[in-house]
This record gives sequence, C-alpha cells and structure tokens, in this order.
Amino acid sequence: MKIVLLLGGSGKMGGALKDILQDRYKVITPTSSILDVREINEVKKFIKNINPDIVINTVAFMGIDPCEVNPEKAFQLNTVFPWELAKFSNEFNFLLIHFSTDAVFADIDTDKDAYSESDIPSPNNIYGMTKLGGDIKVKQTASRYYLIRISVLFGTSEKSNQFVEKMLSMIQNGSEEISVSNDIICTPCYNKDVALEVRNIFENKYDYGLYHVVNKGKASLYELMVEILCSLNIGIKIKPVSYKTFPYIGTKNKRTQLKTEKLTPMRNWQDAVKDYCKSL
Repeated sequence: MKIVLLLGGSGKMGGALKDILQDRYKVITPTSSILDVREINEVKKFIKNINPDIVINTVAFMGIDPCEVNPEKAFQLNTVFPWELAKFSNEFNFLLIHFSTDAVFADIDTDKDAYSESDIPSPNNIYGMTKLGGDIKVKQTASRYYLIRISVLFGTSEKSNQFVEKMLSMIQNGSEEISVSNDIICTPCYNKDVALEVRNIFENKYDYGLYHVVNKGKASLYELMVEILCSLNIGIKIKPVSYKTFPYIGTKNKRTQLKTEKLTPMRNWQDAVKDYCKSL
C-alpha cells in the first residue's frame, strides 16, 4: 500500500482527502503537536523517516486580513514552505500535490466568465501574492507535481473558522437574520468532489502541472448561503449586502470565479450543495 503524507489533514480540504484516500492508501496525517511545519528541519526528518510516495499539502495561512496583519507568517507558510516541499520531492522522490487558490487573480473583466489554467495571475493582496509565490516555486523546483487551484470551499469540516461554517454557527446560536455579501462572486467547491477529482488526476497519471478543480458555475456568497439554507429547509432571513458593510483591511477578491480547460468539468455547485446538506 502506497504511503500518502497529508499535511493539513484536520482542515476542510484535508479531511475530505483523508476520507477519500484512506481505503486505498496508508494516509499519515500528523497533527501540529506532532509535526510543526514551521520547523522545516523536523519536516525533512519526518519525510525521510516515513518515505512517502505522495505528499499532499493543504497547509496555508489563510484569510486576506490575517495575511495583511502578519505578512511574515503568510510568506513563510504560503511561499517558503511549499518551496521546501518541492525541494524535498526531488530529494526523496515523491509526488507533490499542492493546493492553491483563486486569490492569485485580480477581479475578472466583465467580458470574461471565469479564469482558466492558462490565464496569468495578478494578485491584489498579500494572501494572493504569497500563495502565487508558492505556486511559482513549486513549478520551478519540483520534477513531479500537481498544483490544484480551488475557490470558496464548502463541505463537512472539523473546524468552524471559514465562511459557511461561520454562517451556520450564527444560526445555531440563535440568529434570526444573517447578512451576506452579494458582490463577492466565486466558484463554490464541494470538498468531497475536489478530493475525488484529485485522486482521479494522480491515479490516472495526468500530465504534471496546474489544474483548476472546481464545481461548475459561479455564485455570490449570498447565493451560496441561500442555496444551502433552502436545502437544509432553514427559513431564517438572509439579507444581501455589500462586502463593504463588514470591516476589512486588505483588498478583497470580488470576482475571481474559476473554470477548467484541462479537465472534464465537475457537476454544478448547486447539485453538490444538495449532497453536502444531506451529510449534515
């Protein structure tokens, strides 16, 4: 059985990957108390000891505002760490799968429906810049790699610090109305669908390189939450507002929807939401 080292296994994307892969692979998911990814020498020792066939990196310092406040940490985790993994992939001969984000792009032109893999990134905040830095270093360094670019993620998760979970938590805590921005447009991605497609990519030995792994379509954050709450049959009021209603520091990514020109498109995000809600 091949060994997969999954970094960030407690996150939303990492959890889905673990569920999808663990019946076919020996999946090792060290917690931060066992392996601190900021200690790169310890990471190297860990990799040398377990000798993985595949390393999947879902670790990132996420969020536009946290990265603006702490750019050094953003650079360390989003740029330097994947670069070190790329070096290790050559030294220890493993396949590197690294996750990226739609935040590497600036807002899309009105005459374009979505960004594909051949479009040139142009980030407008520190989060996007540091993630793009990691992408570039992986491309420049690793001999065998897949870069997986995703957008706003939904799906079952152990944590409650991302958009959908925050909204659902507010409802669980008794909120009778929530306000959600209707002017931030993304491509909602179901973590289970993404995990299945990533497994398909590496098991079928697709050409190494960058892939946009997203569900089909686009939506505002408001439209996403309307769809989720309708599927859950929760009848609270959702108020559409501008993102400017909420405090923020960094420049927001307002229209960075994605599509693929290299893969068979996955199902519509609305259909994926229905399955996600059944799991809840």
